[in-house]
Amino acid sequence: MVGCRNLDSENEIPRADSSDCEVLVTFDFPPFNSKKAGYIKGSINSTREKSDPLYFEHLDLRSAASYEDGSSIWRMDVEIIMVIISTTLSCVFVALQIFHVKRHPDVLPLISLAMLSILTLGQLIPLVLNFEALFLSKSSGANIWLESGRWIEANEVIVRVTGMVAFLLQFRLLQSIWSAKWASGNQKGLWVVEKKALFVALPLYVAGALVAVTFNWWMWNGKNGAARSASEDGALVLMDYSATSYQSHSLWEALKSYSGLVLDGFLLPQILLNMFWNSRTSALACSFYMGNTFVRLLPHAYDLYRAHNYFHHYDASFIYYANPGEDFYSTAWDVGIPLGGLVFALIIFLQQRFGGRCIFPRRFRDLQVYEKVPVTSDS
Repeated sequence: MVGCRNLDSENEIPRADSSDCEVLVTFDFPPFNSKKAGYIKGSINSTREKSDPLYFEHLDLRSAASYEDGSSIWRMDVEIIMVIISTTLSCVFVALQIFHVKRHPDVLPLISLAMLSILTLGQLIPLVLNFEALFLSKSSGANIWLESGRWIEANEVIVRVTGMVAFLLQFRLLQSIWSAKWASGNQKGLWVVEKKALFVALPLYVAGALVAVTFNWWMWNGKNGAARSASEDGALVLMDYSATSYQSHSLWEALKSYSGLVLDGFLLPQILLNMFWNSRTSALACSFYMGNTFVRLLPHAYDLYRAHNYFHHYDASFIYYANPGEDFYSTAWDVGIPLGGLVFALIIFLQQRFGGRCIFPRRFRDLQVYEKVPVTSDS
């Protein structure tokens, strides 16, 4: 191809001869039907003589290739369906837990407020962030008619309506637990145990956030250093410095991804509460903790499938399900997080059957704190 470059400076008036069109641009594109990520390779050369003032040295360039085809549209439809199914299942599992506590009202004070708060915020935050998109975006991209012949706006409304129902159910359960803890006869003891569990979980969450932010900062600096090294070697690397690319490496995006990891391990506060209270009461219905664990782990299974069946893992289409900006997604995370979630669910099952400290050695299970009694001696 023939390329042109503008020779005008910002303070000069454009002239008819202010462009240099004696530039040769060549590109080498990867195969269109390639299943693996490829790069567009090319070069930019000046066809002028070396003695010409407008002559410049040979430049090599490389950019990530991204093709849009019908598979992206199909994938978007599948991901919207997956979101609807996951949110609907969340509503069902929370409703089953509400029925469980109605049949056994004595278990309400033994459910962790921190755990329910995490799940409630997990439903609330997406609703708040997408509130404007639901009610105000009538003239933007929400009304785009896709090649598949479906209105994506209708699907988004269904997603947000089911999300609202899930949030209301979670909030209703949270309110019931709060009221039960205040009305309980052993109010002081229950609140002490709740605070102990929170004091143990909170430092773990803070430490994890610091590790996530530090790792994100290290990865971002490493990529920038690699890009600068490539430029110094004579290769022009075309990097995407758009708002989306910048935000994916920002502090906010790192914290959003970490919040998804906290949601994946939502059972941690309940495990700690059971350990401190040392109760074998079935506070959580099996359908609740196993079902929500399944819902949280399903996106990682889908991410593994998506990584091996699409040309580019992060294409230009909007990612509705298993969004890398809302959780940690890679082959290692997609294996490690499900295993961790299943271990948490197994611990809850064992605690509710054999006691809160059943995971400890036998000599640590029945430890009690004794108060010193004053002793009088005969003089």
